[in-house]
Amino acid sequence: MFEAVQKRATAARDAVNARLPPGLRVDVLTLYWYSTRSSERIDRLAARPAWRRWTDLSMLVLLVVQVAGLLVVGLAAVQALGQESATALNDPANTVAIPGVNAFMPLASTPYVVAALLVATVVHEGGHAVACRAAQVPVREWGLALLLGIVPLAGYVMPGEELDAASLRDRLRIYAIGVFHNLLVAGVALLVLLSPLTATPEAAFVEYFGWAAVGEAPPTAATVADLGILTNLAFWLALLNANFGLLNALPVSVLDGGRVLSLAIEGLGDRTGTDVSPRARWVLVHVASVAVVALVAVAIFAPLF
Repeated sequence: MFEAVQKRATAARDAVNARLPPGLRVDVLTLYWYSTRSSERIDRLAARPAWRRWTDLSMLVLLVVQVAGLLVVGLAAVQALGQESATALNDPANTVAIPGVNAFMPLASTPYVVAALLVATVVHEGGHAVACRAAQVPVREWGLALLLGIVPLAGYVMPGEELDAASLRDRLRIYAIGVFHNLLVAGVALLVLLSPLTATPEAAFVEYFGWAAVGEAPPTAATVADLGILTNLAFWLALLNANFGLLNALPVSVLDGGRVLSLAIEGLGDRTGTDVSPRARWVLVHVASVAVVALVAVAIFAPLF
């Protein structure tokens, strides 16, 4: 029965997609806006010698951020174990970036949160695309996934099968560059917050998050408006890009950090003359993934029990 329902759902989806204009397709609750065309601008940027130095720097940055991210997650888990009572920070609903659901993201913040998420995904996936072209790896498809056809979920880049044949260093560059770009955007946004044009970073942080520490009410549309458009935009650009970069740097198999960890194990084996099989790499990366996910779960849920 399940297979019959699945076949009907697939047939209905295919029928809808057949009627959509080129560049659009639907899947479960998601509209994909995509393209299979290459870009001459991306190819020109990828051909510049400076790009390889740029991506080499990104590998170092990802390594540093990965270590820092593990320390942050570990310290958060230890702190949560010693926490006597839960706060809004431990509410699972507040772990998702959905305004109106996340108490730290009032509905009035929606334009800024959506803009920040859109920038975060575009600069992240755009970096992957340019790095692919620099390594002579074609990009089969790139685009944006929209929840319910409205809310940006993620940008994505689908490299060709040639990625598997690329050198170890090129693959490291491809996976590391997205995190680097997110952190750069976060840094630029933070500089804007430090300028005389906006409220201070502390003022914005206290407005959106300080209420949880003192037991007051969450921000309202009026208090968000008082911060001003530029402050709100710069704050969420800094916060979400930093979080996006830190999250993707963690050594979890489905994230960039997990893929970099697998490649690092492969490279270490080659340098030391040790034969590390693909299965052994898979096991090591997934053990790291389980450990990181467990620490995150402890940091979020431990105070609830």
